[in-house]
Amino acid sequence: MQENVIQGIFSAVFLAAILRVTTPILLPSLGALISEKAGVLNIGLEGMMLSAAFTGVVVSAYSQDWFGAEAGLSIGPWLGLLLGVCVSLLLSFVLALFHLDLKGDLFLSGIALNIFGSSATVAIMFELTGDRGNTSTLASLQMPFIQLPELIAEIPVIGGFFFGVFDNQSVMTWIAFVLVFVVAFVLYRTPFGMHLRAVGENPEAAESVGINVKRIRYTALLISGFFAGLGGIHMSMGYLQLFQRDMTNGRGFIALVTPSLGGGTPVGTMIASSIFGFFDALGIRIGTLEIPSQLPQSIPYFATVMALVIYALQRRISQRVSAMRTASGSTFDAAFWGAIQRISILHMLLMMVAVIGVVTGAAILSAPNGFGGAETAVPAGLLIGGASCLLFLLGLPFVRDIFRIQERWLASAGVTIISLGITLTLFLALFIELALALGVGLLLGAGVWFMIGGRVLMRGQ
Repeated sequence: MQENVIQGIFSAVFLAAILRVTTPILLPSLGALISEKAGVLNIGLEGMMLSAAFTGVVVSAYSQDWFGAEAGLSIGPWLGLLLGVCVSLLLSFVLALFHLDLKGDLFLSGIALNIFGSSATVAIMFELTGDRGNTSTLASLQMPFIQLPELIAEIPVIGGFFFGVFDNQSVMTWIAFVLVFVVAFVLYRTPFGMHLRAVGENPEAAESVGINVKRIRYTALLISGFFAGLGGIHMSMGYLQLFQRDMTNGRGFIALVTPSLGGGTPVGTMIASSIFGFFDALGIRIGTLEIPSQLPQSIPYFATVMALVIYALQRRISQRVSAMRTASGSTFDAAFWGAIQRISILHMLLMMVAVIGVVTGAAILSAPNGFGGAETAVPAGLLIGGASCLLFLLGLPFVRDIFRIQERWLASAGVTIISLGITLTLFLALFIELALALGVGLLLGAGVWFMIGGRVLMRGQ
């Protein structure tokens, strides 16, 4: 059974699953990126996603009555998408109104919208279906799935794998990954993107040159709500074909973190979203093992908790670096401190992996029969849990204080390379000998550290 799961992880089917579960994280993450660039973080993403998901299901189900069965099947999904996104836009407008015009606290207003989205969808669902759990009694529809031409599968070497990954993906998945490059173009190649980034970096300076700060921030929050609505629609009409109570399961909160983890760029946000998608898909995949169901179910939640911690730490680090930039003026070394921030993000991601390793080790020790019996499970659990605890403790000082990376950059490099190298070794050992896998993993770890900022640190010493 374990071998089948491991083989499944390194397959086109598993990569296709990662794309599918990444979509409802990536879409609101792009919205969070845009609002964050404008200096108004959209805390209400979770409530907006839930509201859009519920509206899309209900509208698509009733459209078959409104337009007839045949017309409803073709119109219903797109009408559900349209009205679901409109509801999300309305909520984002309310958030902007409370914050920008009525001067309400942005965080409290966003939390209120999250509570409203969770409770209102359940209340209306009970009125329509008599069920507080899901809308299974409604004949809701799905968004279309894209079928690739069979000729692609016949391309030598890569054709079959490519076809297995991208064939039969929801149109929402294709939209999500295309929008990554649309957002990148808008942010860095248009006057609106320049104005938006200027407002986020220094609203007073932007206003002094004639940029309407309030209008830019209104627009950013509305765009953020639009992306959140798309993510919610995928949850109920692409990922599933019904609405479940609180079905977003914290994805709106994860979306607040991914722009920071991705370095504040659309492509980086996509990569960070894919990491969380991997953990989500991994939890589903290892759920087929004969192990306690709590382990695979807990992995996405542990990733979410760690993501919120990382977000808080990164906000603090960004504030300290911004203060240094202001104090230093023209002498501020942006490249050096940018490298420090990227390495700190890598430390945080590796600590997330270490936490999941501790959970996995504890699960192996608590249920050895699900992992091949006590003779093999106990040593494996002790090794995985112990190594993960050690790597967590080694990385903790560099996560708590960014200046430790500057002061003890060699120690930081060693912890990063070893942690990343061991993580990569676990995967490479499935294909090559352990000793070779360890060597290659450490080399790759060193290469990643060097590329993301190590070369800048070495040059600055």
